[in-house]
Amino acid sequence: MAVAEDLAPTSLKTHRYLRLSLVLIVFTLLLSVALQSIVVSWEPLLFGWRPLSSISHAFYTPARDVFVGTLMAASIALLALSGRSRSTTLLDICAIFAPLIAIVPTGIADTRAVGEIPCPTASECIPTEYVGGAKAGIAVYTVVVVVVVVTMAVIRRHPRTRDTAGVAARGSARSATLVSIIALVTAGTVTVLAFSPALKDGFPFNLWPVGSIHFAATLLFFGVFAAVPILHAGGPVEPGETPPSPRQRAIYRWIAGLLIVDLVVLVAALLFRQVFGETPVVLIGEAVALALFAAFWWVQTFQRWDDPNAPSLIGRVSSRT
Repeated sequence: MAVAEDLAPTSLKTHRYLRLSLVLIVFTLLLSVALQSIVVSWEPLLFGWRPLSSISHAFYTPARDVFVGTLMAASIALLALSGRSRSTTLLDICAIFAPLIAIVPTGIADTRAVGEIPCPTASECIPTEYVGGAKAGIAVYTVVVVVVVVTMAVIRRHPRTRDTAGVAARGSARSATLVSIIALVTAGTVTVLAFSPALKDGFPFNLWPVGSIHFAATLLFFGVFAAVPILHAGGPVEPGETPPSPRQRAIYRWIAGLLIVDLVVLVAALLFRQVFGETPVVLIGEAVALALFAAFWWVQTFQRWDDPNAPSLIGRVSSRT
């Protein structure tokens, strides 16, 4: 029987709204890109049709604040949906890469954009005035990652918060260790690429063999996330989770399959951008990826609408009863 909204415990409401917030975050980002594509000028207000080369190119438009803000908000929401399953571990890893997509801008290779924001060279670049901001963002990102990893390690070891539920505790510790290692390695890598005397001149296109740090972070984010609907298509992934219905499991499989195909198309579009010319294939591919991301959270919100406990609380509740 459905739990009435007014009677639902705070933990249940929080997880409901966190999942729905991810849907609204995607809507906000896509709306800002759509508006930026039809508004030629904001002052004075002039309408036309000028689609961006990609969603990431919103960084160089008046939609920049929305672009950066939505990615940061998505990262926080993903981290807040903590749990003990492989699924939530993957979401934590996604949260590591999301801020880098916002902090390190994509390169400008579109001739229309170059006409407005000149590159110091004829090749793909980010304008010189944006390099300092990207490096400042990476410096802050690295410090925050270290602080969060240390803080969470202290919290997990504190007697009042330590999980003592046997297998669940060991699984949670392994998950936390894995996420912490990936976060520290990621932060260390981008720091070296941004500030090492031997490498910094090529920043942010010095990540071998991919090249663009922004491109790598985007692929890693969606690539890791693609595994999440695959896991949910197989059935419940958390103790006490409401099992997905046959229709929901089918939707999860479709989301995972379409997302993988879409990522392949995105890679091809970026590698062979000269073939596509002015066609905004990357923009379309990124929009599809975001729509699939939102579709997953929409379906899972209602699958788990009445789950009695947030996943992050189950272990401690069971250990005290």
